Amino acid sequence: MSEVVIENLTKKFGKTVVLDHVDLKIDAKEYFVLLGPSGSGKTTLLRLIAGLEDVTDGSIYIGEKKVNDLLPKERNIAMVFQNYALYPHLNVFDNIALPLRVRGWSKDKIRHKVRDVSERLHILSLLEKRPKQISGGEQQRAALARALVRDPTVFLLDEPLSNLDAKLRVEARAFLKKLQKELGITTIFVTHDQAEATTMATKVAVLNRGTITQVDDPYELYIRPNDVFTAGFIGSPAMNLVRGTAKRVGAEWEFFNEDLKLGLGNLKLDAERGVSMGIRPEHIRLARDGEGLGCTVSNVEPLGSITYVTVNVGKTSLVIQLFGKSDLETGSSTRIEFDKDGILLFGDDDGKRLDVTGT
Repeated sequence: MSEVVIENLTKKFGKTVVLDHVDLKIDAKEYFVLLGPSGSGKTTLLRLIAGLEDVTDGSIYIGEKKVNDLLPKERNIAMVFQNYALYPHLNVFDNIALPLRVRGWSKDKIRHKVRDVSERLHILSLLEKRPKQISGGEQQRAALARALVRDPTVFLLDEPLSNLDAKLRVEARAFLKKLQKELGITTIFVTHDQAEATTMATKVAVLNRGTITQVDDPYELYIRPNDVFTAGFIGSPAMNLVRGTAKRVGAEWEFFNEDLKLGLGNLKLDAERGVSMGIRPEHIRLARDGEGLGCTVSNVEPLGSITYVTVNVGKTSLVIQLFGKSDLETGSSTRIEFDKDGILLFGDDDGKRLDVTGT
């Protein structure tokens, strides 16, 4: 299996820069996810790897071979598109067999290979049916089978779960993760859904406006985002981000704005500065009477085992996570306190996370 290396990659459409000097290393057999909002450049990056778009500048390597000038069929990659691209006039068997027929395989060899891959994907019983006769999840597996019969060294998936309903998406995530582990194929998966990324990937690259903000394993992305964008994009609900100022008060530091004043302890900061304070909902909890900060409940979202509550401290809105059912109601008053170990600070000048660990 092959690693994929991207060096100083730039892509322009006319004067519009879609990808700006991107560097990535995707290890062999890795399940790698490109994550970002619409327009971030993730699908363009995937299409460049596949050879469906021309590189403006930079290099792409698959294994030890530079592939910038190779045709898609010469790269030994397989790609599954968002709409699956199954031919409606062909049955499932013929859809899967098509890449092998183009390569000139014999009928016996094609039949054996198609049945072998179909058995792995649990679609043997569907081979005589046409795409319109099978479900969305079954169409997805047929598209995967058509890609896998080629024994690719790199497997590219462009938002293949977006057409499935919620239940099927959860099942498909587990199936794809298990399949990739069994086959050991270097896999690059594109999605805008951070839940898909964090539940499936061994490593995630977060893209924003054509640049990579962070490459990390899902847990590190969640607990130590590099910047304000990543902090707000990873996690559902998103990290609470509150703008204010960090200043020294005596021997320690505190964060304050017009609504909040919060002790931060002993930090490694040189001078007072504007910051965004970041804190996850699970790091804010209800306080006892007379303690913490007073606030007003503006929304309650019960989700069974947990409840998300939005509170307002003056004009500052915060989401907190509570376990189980909550008796809080919209418009009621309560008090909250913060887990200081869960607080991150980001500089107002560049949005980057500050290294403020106390000495």
